[in-house]
Amino acid sequence: MSRFKHECGERILCVGHVCVDIVSECSTYPQEDDKVGTTTKSNRCIDQRWQRGGNAANNCTVLGALGAHPSFCGTVAASHEKSFILEDFAKYGINTDNVVVHENCDCPVSCVILSAATGSRTIIHSNKNLPELTANDFAKVDLNDFGWVHFEGRNVSNVCNMIRHVREFNKKHPERKPLTISVEIEKAKPELEALIPLPDVLFVAKDYAKFKGYSNMDETIETVQSLALPGAMIICPWGEVGASASSTKGTIVHSPAYPPSKVIDTLGAGDTFNAATIFALCKGCTLEEGISFGCKVAGAKVGVRGWEPLREVVKHTIPLVSSADETADLLHRT
Repeated sequence: MSRFKHECGERILCVGHVCVDIVSECSTYPQEDDKVGTTTKSNRCIDQRWQRGGNAANNCTVLGALGAHPSFCGTVAASHEKSFILEDFAKYGINTDNVVVHENCDCPVSCVILSAATGSRTIIHSNKNLPELTANDFAKVDLNDFGWVHFEGRNVSNVCNMIRHVREFNKKHPERKPLTISVEIEKAKPELEALIPLPDVLFVAKDYAKFKGYSNMDETIETVQSLALPGAMIICPWGEVGASASSTKGTIVHSPAYPPSKVIDTLGAGDTFNAATIFALCKGCTLEEGISFGCKVAGAKVGVRGWEPLREVVKHTIPLVSSADETADLLHRT
C-alpha cells in the first residue's frame, strides 16, 4: 500500500477533456418529433442548465468538492464559452494553470437529455475542431507539483507518451515519492487496450467490459489483470451492482452500491466514482475502503441534480478535515 500513499497536501492532476453540457431534464424521455416545453402537460421540461462537462473535468469537480487540490490539464477553445468554463473551474477550487488555449476553434458541446422518470441520460456530443492535448503540451507541466496523475482514456497515442514522460520523471527523481499514474478506460473503442499495461491504477468501466465481451466484474478484472502492469490495481465499477477491484497481490475485493432513495441524475456518476476512489486512495485507505467510498459518493451524486448539490451533500455528510489520518478514519466510518 505504501506506493499509493500520499501526503494530504499533494495535488492531483487530471488530464483529458472539458466541454459545455447543455442539460435538459424532461418528465420522460421524448418521442421523435415531440414538443417538450415548460407548460406541456404530457411531457414537461423540468429544468435546463449549462454545466461544465468532460470526464477529466468532472473528476476535478468531485475532487474539489471533497476538499482535494485538483488541477486540470487539457485544451480549451478561445470561444465565448471559455470564460464560463474557466470561471466554473475556479468555483470548485480547480487549478487551470496547465490549460492550453486554441484560437479559432469551437468549444465542444454535449446536448444531454435527462429523464426524470428513470434518471437515465442521453448524450449527443459534438467536437468540431478543438485539438487534443499533445505530449509536447504535457511535457511543459511541472510534475513536481503533484503526487497523482489521472488520465482520461482518449487521445491514446499522446496519452501513452504522456505516461512514459511521467515514468521518466519518476526515474529522474528517486528522492521523492513516485507519482502514481491512473487511467480510465470507458468507451467501446478497441484502441484503448493499448493503455492497459501502462498505469499503476486502472479503472475499467462497464461499457468497455461489455464491449470486450466480459459478463461481470470478476471476469473483467481477472482478464485485464493478465494484461496490466505487474502489481497494478484494477478497479471495475458496475453501476447498481457496486464495484470490484484487485489488489497489488491479485486479491479481489468488492463493495456494494449505495443507491439513493430516488435516482435523479446519473450524468457523471462514473466520473464521481473514479474521483472519490482516487481521493480515498490518496489518503492512505485500503483498496476495499477506497471503492466503498467511491460507491457511496457516486450514490450521493445520482440522488441530486447537477454538481452544486453534491458539494452541499458532501459538506454536510462527509466533513472535510485537514489531517490524512483523520480523513482515513472518517472514510473507515462512512
